[in-house]
Amino acid sequence: MTQIKTIIVFFFIVCFETKGQGFLDQITPPWGYTFRDWKGPPIDVIVYIPHSAVESTPILMVVPGASRDAQRFHASWLDLAKKKTFIVITIGARKRYFPDEYSYNAGRVISSDGYPMDESQWLFSAIEPLFDDFKTKYRLTSKNFYLFGHSAGGGIVHRFLLFKPDAPVVKAVAANPAFVTVPDLDIQYPFGLKNAPIEKKSIKKWFKKKLAIVLGEEDLGPRTKPLSNGAMANVQGENCYERGNLLFSAVKQESKKQKVDLMWSLITVPGVGHDNFKIAPVACNFLFGE
Repeated sequence: MTQIKTIIVFFFIVCFETKGQGFLDQITPPWGYTFRDWKGPPIDVIVYIPHSAVESTPILMVVPGASRDAQRFHASWLDLAKKKTFIVITIGARKRYFPDEYSYNAGRVISSDGYPMDESQWLFSAIEPLFDDFKTKYRLTSKNFYLFGHSAGGGIVHRFLLFKPDAPVVKAVAANPAFVTVPDLDIQYPFGLKNAPIEKKSIKKWFKKKLAIVLGEEDLGPRTKPLSNGAMANVQGENCYERGNLLFSAVKQESKKQKVDLMWSLITVPGVGHDNFKIAPVACNFLFGE
């Protein structure tokens, strides 16, 4: 009889916990899914939801670098997410579908041949629908999200905020971007804004974003990809540290010219090079507080 009572009590405890935590069904492997509900190619999504999370827990979206190693970039945020209680979703844009810097770093706005892509096909156009899909899938209630990208991912982040100025982003970090887009209408996109399909008012909105350019002070080596090691990128500087500083300086100058209050921050990290793992804690402090 005692054994039966124990089983019944255990059953009710399990049912209560399952009902209370139903929105966290997938905190065990495989930790993710493939997002297909947009006009472009499928995008992998890796998920981490801390055990202490609730429906309204903040959500961070992580954009990997050129390696597209979503698991490695995802892993660099897990301990931070546990300590500060935020959800992490890392996107995986496979090289099969996004094979070069035009389709990845530059957001698939133009092809490698210079032809404009339909906006529904931009990589930038997948970000907000992916966020909405994720919330629905896990029954979460956050109305906005935080955004982090490193290297090529840092390029995506600062361009995404330019091309999608009304996206529900609370704060963002573009860390060690491989090459940058400066607010200059005489320089061809993706290095400047010439022929970029944006409105001038989007530039002003861009300046008002809570975006931090986070740079490792030892990130002094050359890049190896065609665009980020090409002539236009090298005009921006010999390395990511110089290019990130150039971006912030150019934006600061242009925002002053347009009489717009600049909300960007520049954060440099001593003793750190092109290292996502070591940059992440500094970025986390900017995004979620120390």
